[in-house]
Amino acid sequence: MKTLLFVDDEPRLLQGLQRLLRPMRHEWDMNFVESGAQALAFMATQPVDILISDMMMPGMDGSQLLNEVLKRHPQTVRIILSGQAGPEAILRLVGPAHQYLSKPCDPEELRKAITRSLALRDLLGNERLKQLATRIKNLPILPALQNQLTEELRKDSPSVERVGEIISRDIGMTVKILQLVNSAFFGLAQPVNNPTEAAVYLGLNTIRSLALAAGIFSQYEQAMCKLFSLDALAQHSWLTGGLARRVAQAERQELKIQEQCFLAGLLHDVGQLILASGLPEEYAEVIAKSDQQNLPVWQVEMEFFGATHADVGAYLLALWGLPNPIIEAVALHHQPARCHTPEFSPAIAVHVADVFAHEFSAARTEVPVPQLDTTYLTSLGLAGRIEMWRDNCREAVEP
Repeated sequence: MKTLLFVDDEPRLLQGLQRLLRPMRHEWDMNFVESGAQALAFMATQPVDILISDMMMPGMDGSQLLNEVLKRHPQTVRIILSGQAGPEAILRLVGPAHQYLSKPCDPEELRKAITRSLALRDLLGNERLKQLATRIKNLPILPALQNQLTEELRKDSPSVERVGEIISRDIGMTVKILQLVNSAFFGLAQPVNNPTEAAVYLGLNTIRSLALAAGIFSQYEQAMCKLFSLDALAQHSWLTGGLARRVAQAERQELKIQEQCFLAGLLHDVGQLILASGLPEEYAEVIAKSDQQNLPVWQVEMEFFGATHADVGAYLLALWGLPNPIIEAVALHHQPARCHTPEFSPAIAVHVADVFAHEFSAARTEVPVPQLDTTYLTSLGLAGRIEMWRDNCREAVEP
């Protein structure tokens, strides 16, 4: 049975949560405490799968509690359930919180958030990788892009479109901005998949605070994993995102699907960044063996870790509450036949675009070049579209 811990200084609210979630008592071990100190004392005695905390509490507030839990119990999923949605509160939570739910919370929304998070606990079998992903507050970003963003934000009249364009070229910045804008704090009716649109929603003041004051963007240190190039990964990811969008356009998909394809392509290798920054020495060994034995990186990852960068990346994106089509495409970009959607989807677009990007690019991040799953594409009646997709995509990369 999974263990949940609810923290709020209002006893009546805790009683309401108990009544609300009573039907789940046979599936979840639910515990309720009235302060951060009580929460830490409880967690010192037994593991907690999910912590759900209020933000504004006397003594130790929600942000302080989540930061302490991050240090002491990094394997615990951390959710904020609060009515405090001011800019200052958001900036304090953007690091330690995995997800943000607004109070009062729709009962079904709360149940779905908890159920989804608990399902994630079983998705990644390797406990070490699970803990690695769960403890991540932010992802390293390219120093050059961080400098460009800082320079633009410090102008007298910065351009929100230019800010969005810079963010969209970096995996780490894109993920963090989308995690925040898609949280319940903003109450958007539909998920935002476009980094520029996310920048517009957040506003330049919030982004400036995130980039310059909150410190959620950290530069990648190349010395961490000498055989891993973040710059090469960024170039491949940007190209894959663009090609995935072109494949979707060729299939006359609606704009929302096209944006999902671009975003999923941009983020499809985010797991490589997690592994290279979190386990640099071991990941250098993975890359070395891949090169020496001419094996796909993801196959060597499975041998080393029992999971691939696709698994780790999808786990983090799901933990941070990104839309399901993006998570599925990231998880299955090497194995699209595991997709349960019997039609064209972002998972197919990213699988195809990833292969094309490796074919077209001289700066390859994976050896050997991955192959299309033509058997699966044939089963969907799409095999006859491959050469048209390839020609269409080649036009985007060749002068």
